[in-house]
Amino acid sequence: MTLSPWQTYSVADLRRIMADRAVSSEEVARTYLDRIDRFDRAGSPPLNSIVDIDRAAIEHARARDRERAAGRVRGPLHGIPFVVKTNIAATGLPATAGNRGLASYRPRTDAAVIRELRAAGAIVLASANMSEFAWHGTFTESSIRGITANIFDTARSAGGSSGGSAVAVAAGFAPISLGTDSCGSVVGPAVHAGLVGFRPSGGAVGRSGVIPLSPSQDVVGPIGRTVRDIAEFADVMTGGRHSWLAGVAETDLAKLTATFLTWPFDTPSGHSAPRDHDDRSARLRALADHTIDTLTREFRLRRTELPELDAAFARDVLTDSGWTDARDSIDLFLERTPARYEPAAGARPGSRPTFADLLTATALDRDTAAAWLAAPPIPNPAHDMALAKQRAGRRALTELLTRRGVDVLIYPTSPDIAHPGWAGTAAAGIASNTGAPSVQVPIGEVAGLPVGLTVTAAPGRDTRALAVAAALEAVVTNAVRPPRIGS
Repeated sequence: MTLSPWQTYSVADLRRIMADRAVSSEEVARTYLDRIDRFDRAGSPPLNSIVDIDRAAIEHARARDRERAAGRVRGPLHGIPFVVKTNIAATGLPATAGNRGLASYRPRTDAAVIRELRAAGAIVLASANMSEFAWHGTFTESSIRGITANIFDTARSAGGSSGGSAVAVAAGFAPISLGTDSCGSVVGPAVHAGLVGFRPSGGAVGRSGVIPLSPSQDVVGPIGRTVRDIAEFADVMTGGRHSWLAGVAETDLAKLTATFLTWPFDTPSGHSAPRDHDDRSARLRALADHTIDTLTREFRLRRTELPELDAAFARDVLTDSGWTDARDSIDLFLERTPARYEPAAGARPGSRPTFADLLTATALDRDTAAAWLAAPPIPNPAHDMALAKQRAGRRALTELLTRRGVDVLIYPTSPDIAHPGWAGTAAAGIASNTGAPSVQVPIGEVAGLPVGLTVTAAPGRDTRALAVAAALEAVVTNAVRPPRIGS
């Protein structure tokens, strides 16, 4: 059955047909909004990828059409709609972070990334569902929209925490979306939706206006259909400070050295493995081996082993922040961010929400909520020690790659296909715990569900990761296609 074109259009495709005047930005936006209305909450269970619609989207699209007619095109994203994760402030939409108590919480200014994208002519279409407060990385469930289903099999998990952002693109509700990634929350949902996901280096993208989870690990990143799309989108959302797309074209892959990490294939996936797990694992490994062999041969990418970077090194040296700063960072955001907010009945007029207030109705598990509430104020010695260890891990990874002459690491994005209640990642901590960039690329399907490889470079070397990811994309012969939704 032929896939709906709206599930295949890349940003580049839409730019071309709008430039040819075959379709207007208004027509594109209306089509996406109609698809959301018709299909997002249909079915049992529904996809549940979208939270709120920006009612000004059509007005903005008309404005971009008028500018085009007058000969003014702001840039490569002029008139292109996108979906934004609901923890990223976009005026016209509530910033809920997936929490029911924030249903009426509307920041008065755009997040930095949204401001850059709007200035470049892109159009905010809607907000996407997410794991509440971006916590869960293996499924997407919020108290404001419920569970986001996997588009390939709605009985299975879509991954998290940016599950809504990924499913919205795969379903043809937008050509590209924004997510946030604290530990695999962009690349994970991307692989389980058969899409490309980009986690930029820590600090490379402005986080102003983004409800935090852990400031030392939070990054905003795009999810789309091609490496070109996400590199271009990331360039624009950072105000063109990095020129990643141009850097990809200029990179000579024959001068780079890659290490293919195979131990993540054996990483426990956090669920009880069915009896056919070993067969799936073998098929994933064979597909990945073939893809890597083709990549290194066709692009003359040098390959070397890196035995020092094993599972123990990733676990013990490349550590996370300890997740002890969630309550403090969320409370600080709510305190300092100008916003319109209608508190629950009985609350003091003009009051601001606090994290403790918001936990009265939450999808967070009880133990996590209790641990966050019990965390002492920051700064505190335990948190300082966790951050110091994390910085040491970042230095250790950079020094190891430099000493061994390794430019990129390649490894399975997930050790297994999606399952009910679980769709996670294999070794996302390598990047998220160090601030390194990573790019997920789909390479095919196993048992009818998508699988992929992640390319990671040293912190600050985003262009290298994107360039190798683009080459990886080019050697994949069997494109991953989601089930058809609409026409």
